[in-house]
Amino acid sequence: MKITEVQTTTEEILAHYQAFGYAVIPDALSAEELDYLNRLVESDMASHPDGWHKPIEGAVGNGSLLMKYPREMDAFIRHRTLFPLIQEVLLGEARYAQFDFRDISMERASSSQMGFHRDISWYGSTVGGKIWDPENPYKSTYTCVIYYLKDVHECCPAFCIVPCSHEYGSLAEAKAGLGDQYREVPIRGKAGTAILYNITTYHTRNGGKPECTHGRRTMHNYHSRTTSAPLTNWATVPEELALSDDRDTRLFYSQWTPNQIKHARDHYAKPVPSYYPVNAIK
Repeated sequence: MKITEVQTTTEEILAHYQAFGYAVIPDALSAEELDYLNRLVESDMASHPDGWHKPIEGAVGNGSLLMKYPREMDAFIRHRTLFPLIQEVLLGEARYAQFDFRDISMERASSSQMGFHRDISWYGSTVGGKIWDPENPYKSTYTCVIYYLKDVHECCPAFCIVPCSHEYGSLAEAKAGLGDQYREVPIRGKAGTAILYNITTYHTRNGGKPECTHGRRTMHNYHSRTTSAPLTNWATVPEELALSDDRDTRLFYSQWTPNQIKHARDHYAKPVPSYYPVNAIK
């Protein structure tokens, strides 16, 4: 199968993901959704700047908007277009793992280069933190969707991925193993573009050019599987989702971490269900 720039049908998206570890979906967000998200980000950056961490490799970020806007953000986390695809590559086991926004101003665009890396569970190999699943046809124990909230031009910072690199222990091993098939694929596109990828595939953010006048803004939506260890130990979920009366919602937000259990014990109005080990958390 040949690497293609974008995939538009469900069949193309899943086949490209299965073959290369990622897929690029244009127009995943509507103009109305983009307008809402950009206004929300700009408003929150202006009114609550302390909620955005200081620049890390050029990007400021915020992982707390789910807590502020549970129902609104849940609609994007389980987005009507992408969530069925996420469920497919995670074998129907998709669970909430992490959700955040990142913003790179045009002044920081040229200094926003990252190194190639793969994303691994915070629990590492100690609690079932396997890198990839050879028994899953999509190889995924975790997956992520990055949504471009602004147009990504040739001069802008851009997500970049090494197709088929998830089975290798280092980038050097990937270069040796893939040989002539080794590629570093930068992904650019207009606002609304979504990149669905296996997080253990090597990836990076290419820095922008000095003349960039756009910067970059993205929404990052990570999912785990119920059979995988949680991805982080910092993500928290609001009570109305974690203890929702809707079974599917409650199940999706049920992969609780020690930090989430502590948060629930300290802040939820309802008692924490007995199947979460609250007594083990100090």
